[in-house]
Amino acid sequence: MQNAAPVRTSALLTSLGWLDHAFLPAGIAPPEEIACGHQRHSPTVVMSEEAFPRKQCEADGVIATDPRPVAVYTADCLPVLIADTRQHHVAAVHAGLKGALAGVLPAAVNRLLALGATPESLFVAIGPAIAPCCYELGQDVLGTIISNPRVTAPQWFSTQPINLHAVRPQAEAKNQGIWFDLPALGRQMLLDMKIPAAQIEVLPVCTYCSAEPQSSYRRNAHFSDGYALRYSWIQRRT
Repeated sequence: MQNAAPVRTSALLTSLGWLDHAFLPAGIAPPEEIACGHQRHSPTVVMSEEAFPRKQCEADGVIATDPRPVAVYTADCLPVLIADTRQHHVAAVHAGLKGALAGVLPAAVNRLLALGATPESLFVAIGPAIAPCCYELGQDVLGTIISNPRVTAPQWFSTQPINLHAVRPQAEAKNQGIWFDLPALGRQMLLDMKIPAAQIEVLPVCTYCSAEPQSSYRRNAHFSDGYALRYSWIQRRT
């Protein structure tokens, strides 16, 4: 019998003691009462009351100032969960390459700051997403990334990195391009918002080659394996 896919959590967020959260496996339903936007790879961030019932408004980030769980759904994009230890507010952010370049992470952080957080009070976990071992981009896309003023320290590889934790074949080179580090881009944007490095955790799981089956939209495009949404959620305890 095949083992069930793991529900992943962040040691950093768990250590705070006043919240619950999870990076769920592909296809597993989130809590029924989540607030969640209809995601469009935008910089739009809303409050939980605007995103409940789920998907009733377009947004790629949701903030809760009460115990309602907030969530995002991803396949290869970054699921980012944020906790403010000063106000006990929480946020869930969907940040793919397009949304990150559009500014969804700074938008979420700025909204939390306006609600009383400080950069030093924010703790962030970036969940499973496509990693540079499998995320090939063309030189034209790299040029667009580098020219974006929000991108201050992009990381990429000319030669495909080997993922020693891969449980299925990595992506094959298609474009003679570069291998881009999307999680590092998210981390850089959070550091640029003055969040301390020790308060940002990146879970080292590539959705293409090392997460559970059907985790990756890009892999499905290459192999027709199928894919299912992966929900990530966070909630302040009552």
